[in-house]
Amino acid sequence: MARKNFTENYFSFNTKAVKGEGIGKKIGFPTINLDKISLKINYGVYLVEADIDNKIYKGLLHFGPKKTFANNISLELLLKNFIFDISNKPIKIAIIKRIRNIKKFTNIKDLQSQIKQDVDCLCEE
Repeated sequence: MARKNFTENYFSFNTKAVKGEGIGKKIGFPTINLDKISLKINYGVYLVEADIDNKIYKGLLHFGPKKTFANNISLELLLKNFIFDISNKPIKIAIIKRIRNIKKFTNIKDLQSQIKQDVDCLCEE
């Protein structure tokens, strides 16, 4: 269950959606690309809660280089079953815990398998 005042106990920041390359969508895991690439956290994949329009969603946050595709630094949010357009809406992210390091995968299938495992973490919380 999402915490009502989640930002009080966790590292949090404000951001907004920006246009991405669409890679997540192409591999079956659409993400929301965020406008920050400089944060006071280590690169990694994190379990987060996102406040959008005063509604809290559980999600995953990727922060760091996209090693499988390129070394560009990205900040991407994956919200399970989220289909709304959030263009120009403020988003508040609270980081709950770090799940894993950034990895380079040898193929897309291995990446998809890892993302599925990461998404399973959403159900455990």
